[in-house]
Order: sequence, then structure tokens, then C-alpha cells
Amino acid sequence: MYAPLASGTLLDNRYRVVGMAKRGSLGQTYLVRDQKQLNTLCVLKEFIPNQQDPAVIGTLLQLFHQEASPLYELRHPQLPHPRAMLVQGNRLYWIREYVEGKSYNVILDSRKAQGQAFSEAEVIQLMMKVLPVLSYLHSKGIVHGNLTLDTLILRQQDQLPVLINYGLVRDLVVRLQLHPVKPENALGTWGYIPPEKISDGQVYPCSDLYSLGVVAIALLTGKSPEELYNQKTRGFEWESLVNINPKFARILKQMLEARPQKRFASANQVMQALEPLAASAPPVAEPSSAPPAVVSVTPPSPPRLPVEPGAVTPAVDEPLPVVPKATAPAAVKKRPFNRQSSDSRASTALVVGLALLLGVIAWRALPFFRGDRKPAESPSPEVAVSPATQQAELPVKQAPPVEQKSQKTSPKAAPQASGTSDQALRDRIQKLGVSPQYFNSLVDETFYIKYPQLKGQSPNNTGDARQKENWTAIGNALAGRLESLNPETRSKLGTYTLDNYSQWLAALGESGKQNSPTLDALADGRFFKLFPEWKGRSLNPDTMGQVWYAIADEMLEAAKAKKAEKKN
Repeated sequence: MYAPLASGTLLDNRYRVVGMAKRGSLGQTYLVRDQKQLNTLCVLKEFIPNQQDPAVIGTLLQLFHQEASPLYELRHPQLPHPRAMLVQGNRLYWIREYVEGKSYNVILDSRKAQGQAFSEAEVIQLMMKVLPVLSYLHSKGIVHGNLTLDTLILRQQDQLPVLINYGLVRDLVVRLQLHPVKPENALGTWGYIPPEKISDGQVYPCSDLYSLGVVAIALLTGKSPEELYNQKTRGFEWESLVNINPKFARILKQMLEARPQKRFASANQVMQALEPLAASAPPVAEPSSAPPAVVSVTPPSPPRLPVEPGAVTPAVDEPLPVVPKATAPAAVKKRPFNRQSSDSRASTALVVGLALLLGVIAWRALPFFRGDRKPAESPSPEVAVSPATQQAELPVKQAPPVEQKSQKTSPKAAPQASGTSDQALRDRIQKLGVSPQYFNSLVDETFYIKYPQLKGQSPNNTGDARQKENWTAIGNALAGRLESLNPETRSKLGTYTLDNYSQWLAALGESGKQNSPTLDALADGRFFKLFPEWKGRSLNPDTMGQVWYAIADEMLEAAKAKKAEKKN
């Protein structure tokens, strides 16, 4: 019997043990501080292999590294980043980032104690935030394989759901016998495990959709999968316990199909099916994710661990440290991506112009938050963008540009009976931290692409409230997709310029080049997963091109890692 690691133990001359977080089916979990990374908190999982021969353990470590290597390449703000796998004292340690927040299982238990569960609108909102993460994983050829209420964490920092504890790690621990695991725990958490994994040990992208469907019905009903499962029918019985939109019920039933072939084929398909429901859903408050009482995240403060070693504390789970939100750079818009040198006089003029521009933006945005905003004139005509091909272009394939925006009033300006829906969208934009003026331009662009025959028309003149409703629905759908962006990059939407892209090239050691194949490929991949309908279109640098830049900003570190890997 191995004694647990004592507080203060130093591993790999780097990771200092703060204390035990919990004991699980795959061994003990500790919180550690990375002394070479500003004392940031990490999660350390301890495995004790069945074989204690040092040579065998070394081989097991090598095999683990080989098969888990795809996880090291993942770069998504809602996924914890693995740090290392190391051996010390005949034990294996898997280290990854820490997430400060509560699991949805804990949040649901809190609701149930008050006689409540999750509303339909809350569950739809959660799914719309989780599905882009699954889509990202699947695009990398990875199935999460362990999606449950316990592995879905509401991060305190930004109130985004974070997926932890990949099924791939569990499978490797079981297959390589890295730790004694009881047979009933080998496949995962009962009820969330898709039938195909039980029958033939295989998982597919639609397997994650099955697990997400189980999460959804558990939140809606307030009951565990065991309580909902009928052994005779071999299915979940939940519909009689909830009162939800029949369309939403059909989506969940398809996700929960026992046969993989009958489910949705991809996370994007589920998102498309949910978008109309998400657009019409009433606004909801985020679930509470109060600060956990396990540790203090501020490095100078002494750790607080009010639980004894070995105690289970499911209210707090692992990855991603809290990082202060960076200040967005000053906006330098128009002449979006022309590289030009400037002298001191030009710099002075730029500062003055910038101050005037920000003043105008603030003055124009004020009516938006009051609820009586006037229709804004459309910004400059669209410019095809792509640094991958030209100096003044964004790295996307060339195609005929979308129509230029009319100088007339936009449909969002019309008054409508559904004022609450309008206010809900305004509140949502404010919560996203996105510039209202930028968001209006983005929705205008998408609206006129979808309804080109309405370009330049105003509901004020036609009396057709459906135009306003369509605009609001598109706005809600876009807001849902923007939620997958990191809050820091989201706040910069509308301010990105070609200078930012040039700085990223410099950081990649590619100064002077027109584009970065590595960064562009990563950004294109994620962008078109999020916005597949934009394939083949040119991107306006002031609107949808800003989203591409935000994604490229988030993918910069992954591009650096990929380039370093190629060198090695």
C-alpha cells in the first residue's frame, strides 16, 4: 500500500504538491504548483502500475506518450492543456492545467436541494457552448469519450463549460495497466457510456453526442441516468418528466439513439438543429459557480485545504488557472491590412483620429444599451481579405465577394413588438463583451447575404416585423458561435488589423512573409468548423474577418508548438 504524497513534495524538481484534491476510480488526484510557470496551479493524477520493474515502467511511459500525443496538440480555451507525464519512485504522474469552478453534477445537486432542475433554455444554451468544443476535438480526430456531469466544469473565470478527463487517458490507464482499475470502472461512468463502447469497445464522434444527450436529460429531469434507464426497454424514459419544445425533444431522442448510425453525424449538425431553438429561447442567467474552497489561486497566499487527505471534494475540479484579462489594444480600423511605414506626424494624426473615432463609437453605442438605437450607416464597402494570398487579404480562399452593404437603414433599426427579445440580445452582447457597433455590422452582413432581396429596406417602411425577427434570430445565432471564443480575444473583435497579423508572423519567426502556412491552416480549420457556410467566400476585414483574426490570435501558441515540433 502506497502512502499518499505529502504536502510540499517536489516532483521532477518542478511541481510542488499543495494537497490532495480527491480520490477517484483511477487513483489519487492532487493539486500542485508549477514552480517554473509562476506557481500556477495544476492537477496531478497519480498512477501506480501493476508492474514495478523500472524498465517496464519506462516502456509504459513511452507508450503512453506515443498514444496520448494528440492531446498535447490541442489548443482550445474550453479544454485543459496537458503539461507532462513523468515517472518518480515507480509511480506515474499525469499533469495538466487546473480549472477553477464547479462540476455540473455539483450545480445540479444544489438545484435539486431547492427542488429545481435546469430549464430547457439553460440546457440549450449549455449545449450550444459544448458542441463547438466537441466539433473542434472531432476535427482533430479525437473523441472525448468521457463526457458526464462530473467531467463538465463551469469555469468560474468566464462562466464557460470546460471539458476535462479525456476517455483516451482512461483507456490507456486500463489497457497499459498503469493503475489498478475495478472492472466496473474500466469503461467509464455508467449511463453516459454509449452502447457501442460496451458492445465492441469502439467510440465515434457521435458517441460524444450520445453522452451529451444523457447530460442534457439529467439536467432537465434532475435525475441520474440510472434513475432514468429502463432495463426492459433498454432506453431512457425521461420525456414524461419534462415539458419542453417537441423539436428539442426530437433532437435529444436522436442523440440518444442506441445505434450510432441513427444519431446525428456530427456536432455541427446538432448545432444547426438547435440554432432556431437557441435564437427563440428566453434569456437565462448563468448557473452559479462560486469560488471553490479548496485552494487559493493567488501564488503569494498560503494554500487553504480544509479537507483531509483522501476526502472527496467534487465541487472543485481541475484544469486551467485563472488568468487576468488582458487589455485589448487600441483600435486602428480602416485601411485594414495594408502594411505601411509611418513617421511621427502620421503617428500623431493617428492618435488624434483614434480619439475621435472612439468618441464617435461611444456616442453611437449609447443608444444601443438604452434600447432606442438609431440605424447606423453601413461601414466602408467590403474588401476581399487574406494575408495568405495578398497583402490586403485575410488567409482564406478567394471567391466572389459578398454584396456591399447599403448606405440605407438596416433592418435592426425597426421597432418591434418583441421588445424583450431585442433587450435580451442587447444583454447577451454586453455579457459577451463584444462591441455593439461591431456586432451590428456583423449581423447586417450575414442578414443581407441570407436575404439579399431585402437589402436597403427597413421594417419602418414595409411594416414587416419578420425582418426584425430574422435579424434578431441571426444575431442570437452569431452570438452563440462567438461564445466559443476566448473572452480576451472576443473583447478585441472590431480592433484587429494587419499589424496584429504581422506581429504574429514575427513571433513565429516569419517576419517579412506575406502569410504563415502553419498559423493560417490552424485558423482556417477552426474558423470553417465554426462557420462552414463561409467556405468559398471572401471575408470583410471589418466584420467576419475579425472573427478569423480572433481565432488566429488564439491559435498562435499552437502554431509556435507545431513549428518547434517540426524543427525537432
